Amino acid sequence: MRDRRGEDVFLKKLVVEDLSLIARSPREIYKRYYPTFYDGTAVKKWIIPIRPEFHQKLFTDVERRQTTLAEHGGGFLVEGNAIKKACLCNAKTKQMAEGDIVLFYRSVDASAVTSLGVVEEVYTGISDTNQILRLVGKRTVYSPEEIEGFDKPLTIVLFRHITHLETPLGLDLLKGLGILKTAPMTINNIPGDNYRIIKAHGGINGRFTVN
Repeated sequence: MRDRRGEDVFLKKLVVEDLSLIARSPREIYKRYYPTFYDGTAVKKWIIPIRPEFHQKLFTDVERRQTTLAEHGGGFLVEGNAIKKACLCNAKTKQMAEGDIVLFYRSVDASAVTSLGVVEEVYTGISDTNQILRLVGKRTVYSPEEIEGFDKPLTIVLFRHITHLETPLGLDLLKGLGILKTAPMTINNIPGDNYRIIKAHGGINGRFTVN
């Protein structure tokens, strides 16, 4: 559509109008109605630990941080400013699938679940550095040299960042709520009931969820 000055105006629908889509293909919701996403029983929920230095680069808008020389020179962190991001790890899980919910746990300093995304693609057992670089493109926080030095094979999780938790959930609270017994060292699958507790305590906006 166009406004009164004749300029094009593009609108995006956030409310799911085709309700049959929820039952027919819930994983399509995040593609058509982003940032609205499906978080019902048809998708799994996962907690992924991430070190602070990589969390800062991957989620540049979550907190105040020290900028880099490249940014002061007019550059920016592509992976931090993009909606589509990548996570690399040595987890052996092969159960993660498109549409699953990933909750990122910032380890070491914050020790808290901070951010939420929706899985787009997952690749497991990848050892070739060039193949890894082709798959992640500019989504990853890791340099080619870092990827070359990683223990392999790797699991690659390509995901779409949805939101940060309004209230990050620290480890003590997560233990008290029965969600974690200890700090996660690898990807952890969590039951739907535990996800709903995180959703309620973390302030994830239910207006943008479908279940």
